[in-house]
Amino acid sequence: MPIATLNGVRINYDVTGTGTLVLMIMGTGGPGRVWRTHQVPTLVKAGFRVATMDNRGIAPSDECATGMSFDNLVGDTAALIEHLGAGPAHVVGTSLGARVVQELALARPDLVGKAVMVATAGRPHPLSRTLNLGEQGPSTTKVFSCLRSTRRPSTRC
Repeated sequence: MPIATLNGVRINYDVTGTGTLVLMIMGTGGPGRVWRTHQVPTLVKAGFRVATMDNRGIAPSDECATGMSFDNLVGDTAALIEHLGAGPAHVVGTSLGARVVQELALARPDLVGKAVMVATAGRPHPLSRTLNLGEQGPSTTKVFSCLRSTRRPSTRC
C-alpha cells in the first residue's frame, strides 16, 4: 500500500479499480483494510475506483505527537482526495469516519460528490455540550468557561 505525506503526516492508503473515486473512512481505531472484505470488491465490480486509508494514528500511518482533531482528520482526507486528483469524490465513513465525512462536506464541498455516513452523530450544539458537562459533575468554573468559549462547535471544551 502506498504512503503519501499529507499535511506533514505520512498517511497509508490503497486504491483499487477505475472510475469515479469512492473514498472510505473507518471509525476510531479501525484500519482502512476493514472495507476490503465486502465493500471494496462490490464497489469495484460496480465500476468505481475505491480508496481506503488509515487515519493518522493507525499504523502504518504516522501518529501525531501533538494530538489530533477533526480538523486534522478532515484536512488529511481532503489532501488525499487532492493527491489522488479525484475531486469531487463520493466519501463514505462509519462512526468517527462518518463525522469526518460530515465535516469534510461542510469545509470542502468542492471535494464531495456524495456523502454516505454510517453509525454517525451530528455535530453537538454548544448548549447540549454544556448541559452534558453539567451532568458529568465538572466544576462550575469549567461549565461557565465552556459557555464563554469562542471555540468552534466541533471543538470540545
